[in-house]
Amino acid sequence: MEARLIGEAGTRSLPADEVPAAVHRDGMVWVDLDHTEEPGMALLTTLIKVYPADLQDCYTRTPVPKIHAYADHVFSAINGVARGTDGRLHFQPLKVFMNAEVVITVLGPTHAALTVEAAHRELTEVGRLLDAGAFRPASPLELVTAIRFQMLRAQEELTGSAARSIAELEQRIMMTDPVKADVLLHDLVDVRHDLQTIGTNAAQTHESYVQLIETLGAQEGLIRLDLRRINDLRQGFSHLKNTTDLEREYLQEMLDLFHTRASTELNRFVRQITAWGTIGIAWTVIAGIYGMNFTHMPELNWYYGYPYAIGLMVVTGLVLGLLFRRKGWL
Repeated sequence: MEARLIGEAGTRSLPADEVPAAVHRDGMVWVDLDHTEEPGMALLTTLIKVYPADLQDCYTRTPVPKIHAYADHVFSAINGVARGTDGRLHFQPLKVFMNAEVVITVLGPTHAALTVEAAHRELTEVGRLLDAGAFRPASPLELVTAIRFQMLRAQEELTGSAARSIAELEQRIMMTDPVKADVLLHDLVDVRHDLQTIGTNAAQTHESYVQLIETLGAQEGLIRLDLRRINDLRQGFSHLKNTTDLEREYLQEMLDLFHTRASTELNRFVRQITAWGTIGIAWTVIAGIYGMNFTHMPELNWYYGYPYAIGLMVVTGLVLGLLFRRKGWL
């Protein structure tokens, strides 16, 4: 657990036992903890009147984001996205409790493939900026907004990386033999999984902020929030959603191109097999006719019968081969 007191004089670390008293000083308190830290979770219920359902969400990994506004605080469960040790993208389940004086961030539970460093990356960066004096939020909402924007930027970088991968995959599709393209197909599926993960998360987060803005405007008695900052987050995730949608459409075109090349290659192979099969059938017909061995067959005792049959088969094969080549089948 990490606790910081953020005020006009700057930011300083707080021992856990000093956090309750520091809440009433000038400035705000940020407590960052993991869901497995029992003392920290106990401190959470001391500082904020937490609802049981929201507290239970701290122990649950769910892909569906949610934001609940109450009279005295706001609870949000919105996922970031980070790459795990298995090479795939996984959610960073970050829960945030915020009132007028306190921000408490609870991380977890995370996927086993997500390292501690990857899961805390955005929180660590915001903490570094605070400690260096490069960032001094004037309100708890500004601090939460900064954390969410860090997560948003990380997803934008992942989307940009996927876009560059799609451009490279387009060149590989045109140069790779579709019959030997197992690795290429695997890479295409991996990029699609990344865009699907980011796009789904961005769309759901965008809808959550839209719902929060509507709720704050329709209901009275809820905590007062700066709608401009919330709207900035809504627009940011809306832009991310639109970007991933466009990249997924582009990737789908690449997949269609891959399937088209594979189908074309298969059709070319079938035409070649058909052409050679037709030539073979013609030879079989000639061999069958001259292999019947009837008693009154004129060519049976002919001295040149064998070379004639072979010659006829060669001529027939050449004629059919030339015809198929002119048609592009050979």
